Amino acid sequence: MTVPIAYDVTRLFYGPLSRTPRGIDRVDFALAARLFRHTAQPCVGVMPTAWGMRVFSPHLVRRGLVRLQRLWAERRSIEDDALWHGLVEELKGGNALDTDMVLPPRFSNWQRVKRMGSMLGATGFTLGGSTATHVPDRAVYVNVGHISLAMPFFLRWLDKRPDVTPVFMLHDVIPLDTPHYVSRSSARHHATMVASTARHAAGLLVTTESAQRTVTDALARFGRTDIMTLAQPLPVPRVFHTPCDPDPELAGTKYFVICGAIEPRKNHALLLDVWRGLTADMGEDAPHLVIIGSPAWRSGEILGQLHDSPSLRRRVHVVSGLSSPSLKRLLAGALGLLMPSHAEGFGLPLIEAARLGVPVMASDIPAHREVVDNQALLLPAQDARAWDAAIRHWTNGERPRAQPRPMQDAMDEREAYFTAIERFLSECSAKRQAELAASNIKARPRRPMADTQDDAGIPAVARAGNSSADPV
Repeated sequence: MTVPIAYDVTRLFYGPLSRTPRGIDRVDFALAARLFRHTAQPCVGVMPTAWGMRVFSPHLVRRGLVRLQRLWAERRSIEDDALWHGLVEELKGGNALDTDMVLPPRFSNWQRVKRMGSMLGATGFTLGGSTATHVPDRAVYVNVGHISLAMPFFLRWLDKRPDVTPVFMLHDVIPLDTPHYVSRSSARHHATMVASTARHAAGLLVTTESAQRTVTDALARFGRTDIMTLAQPLPVPRVFHTPCDPDPELAGTKYFVICGAIEPRKNHALLLDVWRGLTADMGEDAPHLVIIGSPAWRSGEILGQLHDSPSLRRRVHVVSGLSSPSLKRLLAGALGLLMPSHAEGFGLPLIEAARLGVPVMASDIPAHREVVDNQALLLPAQDARAWDAAIRHWTNGERPRAQPRPMQDAMDEREAYFTAIERFLSECSAKRQAELAASNIKARPRRPMADTQDDAGIPAVARAGNSSADPV
């Protein structure tokens, strides 16, 4: 069954304000790229704004995705990644740089305006024009980016369009279940997202069965137990489909990697305690720890520990803004990926490392148990002694041998993921339309999608085929 898709592009539209994408940005981008490259899947991009609904043709959405990919520099070669070269020099020298982090320069106001102007030029955004009535009849509204979920005003149009089937993605409800790991504003925003989902959603996408249990429990508190839900593990990004050789400049340099936003939930504090012991006992023979991630809530307290310990700073390095190819190269040469998180909804870095054949050491929590195989070492998140002992063993060469997984497996898993999503969207639509029919609620007379036009006035359906500029 082929159903029209109205894909919320709000997060993607504001993507140029970030130098590199976060995990949720990559998920949003990947699903949008898939849907808008399908000739059999009629799609439009939608973005609720203070000036009303904006509706974008498939052609304009694809142009926006291609432009965003360039602005994020996701295909930037390692040779052109200045952050990578700075990190390599720091690891080779064993001395911390003058700055606390290897950071890209911040965007100036002019740079922000220029980057957003580039996106505006690609997508043809205007203040006037389309409204919610331009959303195709009986469409499935897909919201992966969350932004509109935290702003109920932008979802009011759904009340006037009962023929539209809203399907949202919620990765977890960690801010509600463990509020001490997030800021108060984050907890409030997440509560609003759950309330918005409970009010509007006909379908729900989650990443693991453990996340599904916690999310559905939260929705049940709002009286919603009837939402169709699909728990589907996220696919590995394409860049990790192929093997990668370690950087020869780092040959002989022993290091571990932790990847994720720098915040209390990720449990960087445990690793810093372990590295104090390692540097005290092993001196210059201690392995390095590379912390990859953007500073988040209370990151100052976490990273502030490096100020008080020169020996720790010589072995702990923090970098934000690496391109995906550079991250892949860094992981390829690591002794292991460490992920001692207190709570996770999924844990994509674990899958990325395993795909490259890099050993994984992670906290023993439900999400990790679900997504990693039996080669991963799972340890209690609070047991610093166990982590210390395991890291010492791996540093001395007593670590599991992992093999990179075949590229075809990754491609098959990716295809299976998107196929399951598309099937689920159709099932949600069929259920919604059956409910409408049973309640005698009539949809508006069907209007062909050609009513939505691109900047050249060409009907959307006529431009729905693959383009040579399609993102990958």
